[in-house]
Parts: sequence; structure tokens; C-alpha cells
Amino acid sequence: MSAVELLKQVEALPAREREKFVLALLKLEARPSDGKRKSQRVKWPDVEARTKRIFGERVFSNLVLLERQEEAI
Repeated sequence: MSAVELLKQVEALPAREREKFVLALLKLEARPSDGKRKSQRVKWPDVEARTKRIFGERVFSNLVLLERQEEAI
């Protein structure tokens, strides 16, 4: 069920029922979540260090740029 369909159904309810519905929603929002997850930092791999370990201090030309220059000529 989409949000638009739900809103149409809620609008069709009598005023007292709509009020109960809104109060129930607010009660859900105010309730603390049970499974509150503690965020942990993600340790990303050091790509630059790995590249230096594999290739050393060599500098590689950018083949994409070289190909674009050749196409332009």
C-alpha cells in the first residue's frame, strides 16, 4: 500500500478515529527503539599504500588521456 492510498483511507475515517490514529502514530514515534545499533567506524583499506607496496614509486601514464589525444589528432 502506498502512502497516498494510506492517506486517502485515513482521510475517510471519522474525526474521532483519525485522532486515535494520529495519537497512536505519535506514541510509536516517542517510543525508544529496542534494537538501537551502535555505529562502528568502518576501516577502509589504504589503497595508496597497497599500490606503493605493489608498484613502488613508478609513475604510470594515464592511458585514457593518451588515447583521447590520439583520437583528437
